[in-house]
Amino acid sequence: MNNNNHSILNEQQSSRLTRCFFVNHFLLNRVFVISINILLLIFLVVMNTQQEISAAKEYVQGNLNQIKKSIISLAYRNERYARTFSKQINTLHPLQTSPLVEVHYYPELNEFGFNRNVYPSNLLNGSLIGTGKPSDEIKMETNIFPFLDDLWSQQHQHSIKYNYYYISHTLKYFYLSTKYPVSEFNTRKHFFSTVLYNNYRSDINKQYQNKKGFYFTAPYTDYITHEQVITLKSPVYKEQKVIGDIGVDIPIASLSNAITLPRNFKPYLTFIFYNKEDGSKINIQKGNKNKFLPHIEMKVNIDDNNAIYANLSILFFLSAVLQNIVIGVLFLFLLNYMYSQLKKYKFQKNHFQLEAFTDSLTGLFNRRIMEKILPKLIREYQDKTTPISIIAIDANDFKIINDTYGHETGDKALMHIANNISHLSRKSDIGLRLGGDEFCIVLPDCPLDKATKMAHRLSIAINQSRFCEHNVHTGITTGCIEITKNESLKEALKRADNILYQNKKNKKITEQFKKYQ
Repeated sequence: MNNNNHSILNEQQSSRLTRCFFVNHFLLNRVFVISINILLLIFLVVMNTQQEISAAKEYVQGNLNQIKKSIISLAYRNERYARTFSKQINTLHPLQTSPLVEVHYYPELNEFGFNRNVYPSNLLNGSLIGTGKPSDEIKMETNIFPFLDDLWSQQHQHSIKYNYYYISHTLKYFYLSTKYPVSEFNTRKHFFSTVLYNNYRSDINKQYQNKKGFYFTAPYTDYITHEQVITLKSPVYKEQKVIGDIGVDIPIASLSNAITLPRNFKPYLTFIFYNKEDGSKINIQKGNKNKFLPHIEMKVNIDDNNAIYANLSILFFLSAVLQNIVIGVLFLFLLNYMYSQLKKYKFQKNHFQLEAFTDSLTGLFNRRIMEKILPKLIREYQDKTTPISIIAIDANDFKIINDTYGHETGDKALMHIANNISHLSRKSDIGLRLGGDEFCIVLPDCPLDKATKMAHRLSIAINQSRFCEHNVHTGITTGCIEITKNESLKEALKRADNILYQNKKNKKITEQFKKYQ
């Protein structure tokens, strides 16, 4: 029977486990069944524990992969920004008339810049910071900063916290995507002469020059926020020469935002960011890891040097096993007998009912449903003044298929029609095989125009597909009606049949006309 029709009979079949352990009225059999179920519980607890371990590993690995996916997506986006920005720099005219904005000099710091909560009238989104007095070349380069603002404004909602910046190696300045006041960030420590700056420049370090588009730094303490961060960098070129880097600073601590842990996971799970180059380890999420007990370890490589490890303590599964045992024993012992008895009788009743109302060949309902169930259903829709339609269906040239290819092929043709009826019907529709090659569909809450469209779709689907090895196809003729008020199912079906046979007659006349043209 097609799945759409199951709800009509309210079929509730018992599970395979219940059918295997039917309990009789004898006390010994009841004790035996309970004993078997207790043993089964032990087996299921073991199996469930293995499944929980597998599911937990899959869940944690999914979190690791999500972190990597988020970081790599930032990296590819950063690479795209660097390529786009390189093209913009190469098209910038060197003799532009004037700077876009004023670059201020801070004598007390021996620095230049803007947007540091000192000159709020500057409408650029970022902050410019450099050492010494601004040169004319730096002032002219302010014309490219709006382009960076436009690129960085494309940032999407992200679970990881991050900040973009552009650093010019030739002119020694930063352009940051965020506004920072003087108190939070300045270059008074001569940042551009530090080891930190020189170690990660893509223009002078050969280990980064061979990277394809972007590279990751090892974790370090951020110059501005003093947080542990890793940086994604992509070189910016002008006339085939690296002049700077576009970078993304990602705080290690913010990676925890990309971890979606249930509350019961947190005490047992530890995430660690590990750098192979210097052997440094930084905790992202710290759980209660007992060194005397085994744990499950998972990891994901961010790149050749950086990886994230996850350690899940075995204590998590021991607590889950104890809960499963206690709950399982109580419920299984108390409910198994009553449940199995109830399911036994319900299964038998539904099984016999299903057989009585089902056509064995096609799985559709048979004529018996027209006497027991459909009249009541139709009256309910008529009382609600809700339209209900009928599609009468008859196979074309079915006798020819039977006579030419045999009854087995004829049966396949009928199943082909029935399968299409089931596939194209709504959940509320009721498909019937009336006998031989005659079918019908009862469509609740469906006016005549929609029923006609469905009949057309059904005809096309059946006509255009093959159903057997002989490359044979079959077709159908339909008749559609909308049941009128106080019209019985028998009367409505007869009216639909009349329309069907008139349509079949018209089809033959049309075919003969085409033949003699």
